[in-house]
Amino acid sequence: MTANTENTTGGTCASSTLATGLGTLLVRIMMGIIFIYYSGQFLFGIFGGQGMHAFIQMLSSDHLPVLPTDVWAYAAGITQFFGGILIIVGLLSRVVSIFLILNLIGIICVSHAGGFGSIDFQLALIAISGLILISGPGMLSIDALIFCKKRKK
Repeated sequence: MTANTENTTGGTCASSTLATGLGTLLVRIMMGIIFIYYSGQFLFGIFGGQGMHAFIQMLSSDHLPVLPTDVWAYAAGITQFFGGILIIVGLLSRVVSIFLILNLIGIICVSHAGGFGSIDFQLALIAISGLILISGPGMLSIDALIFCKKRKK
């Protein structure tokens, strides 16, 4: 079973199997859920989280450069929460992946003092985001629907 999918950066449809599309969809869904869950805790105080005020307090001890702590906190929360939603549906996936990777690098820079055990989860999410950045969101995504239809016209 082969179907045409969009290589969303190159503008050409490449052949891909349904299994690959399903696998990529599964990875996108799980990654999106992780980002929504954790960012929802500090952005909105859902899923047992303490909310933005507590998150800003926690970050204030890290002395983040250039911008106020509030800006970094909201930027992280918005990127992760809405980026997670966009990754799940496969919309603007490559662009969102770049922002998530940058966000995760920032997390690593803040938590580097704990050694490898404190950054292994972020490294795994960077690898998954990198996969989506390089290979695209797959044939079961809004990106593929939009860009393949444009290509076929």
